[in-house]
Amino acid sequence: METAEPAAGLEPENSRPGLVSVAGNPTPAGATLQWLDSAGVQLRCARWPASTKEVRGTVCLIQGRTEYIEKYYEVITDLRGRGFAVLAFDFRGQGGSDRLLHQPERGHVDTLSDYVSDLEAVMSEILLPECPAPFYALAHSMGAAVMLHSLDKGRLVFDRVVLTAPMIGLGFRRPRQKVVARMARFLNSFGLGERRMPFASQTNYETLNMERNILTSDPDRFQNSVRLLRKAPFLKIGAPTVGWVHAACQAMAEFRNPEFAFNNRTPVLVVASGSDEVVSLEAIEKLASVMRSLWHIVVPGARHEILQERDMFRDQFWAAFDAFIPGTDI
Repeated sequence: METAEPAAGLEPENSRPGLVSVAGNPTPAGATLQWLDSAGVQLRCARWPASTKEVRGTVCLIQGRTEYIEKYYEVITDLRGRGFAVLAFDFRGQGGSDRLLHQPERGHVDTLSDYVSDLEAVMSEILLPECPAPFYALAHSMGAAVMLHSLDKGRLVFDRVVLTAPMIGLGFRRPRQKVVARMARFLNSFGLGERRMPFASQTNYETLNMERNILTSDPDRFQNSVRLLRKAPFLKIGAPTVGWVHAACQAMAEFRNPEFAFNNRTPVLVVASGSDEVVSLEAIEKLASVMRSLWHIVVPGARHEILQERDMFRDQFWAAFDAFIPGTDI
């Protein structure tokens, strides 16, 4: 594992990317940038100390598909101000971590268990030996699905876990999940796993009209993403591959098993967005009704990325977070 001080943007040629700052979204001070080998794939990781005298533990940020460390600078600052150290990392195939295909903009993975392996490598190699306990997780969308599967395997590193908009089922804007799953399984069986999934949407922040995006209703935070990707195009990721969709559908199918994570004892809080068009609120509610130690709330009007939303929505999230970690059950 290599350790280096944070850098602004790309380092000299042939070296790995540092952390990127743009106007309105500066890199929080005190970062340590690290590279971690996860089964031959180099993951970009970064950690920060708490910005308060009293340290309450460490929060590990677990990103959604297409996301990267820089997108969470504001969240990192919020957490540090609450007394938490923060550990963030880019999953394989996205952000500044190694891409898996010759077409680096394609979002690809063969199985969700590869993401679980990434998370567990980060936990064992950085979180446990280098970060102050106790440990908490804050996971979004795809990262939340990865976190749930890690809990199902009996991984008990985290004292408490908060999930935002977990990818338990697909939202209503897409074709029916069963149709998507059958198409992905069929195409994958013919060795087309690395091809772009037909009809899959691709968010282009540089041309997308703010009013048409389904991720956030906050124009300033939306523009932060635009500025970051213009300055650092290496962070971009496009539409998912057939293999990624097949892996995601297999993972989501497991959530429908009534015994999924039945023996989990880690308290989990799900914060769902009332106007989410990316993931299914119905699927979240079904899992919440059968999974022990899981509480869930819905923030009316919020879109998929509640941590990038307007303050009126973010404030409701932080109120729930503050009550749950390290406090009482919701």
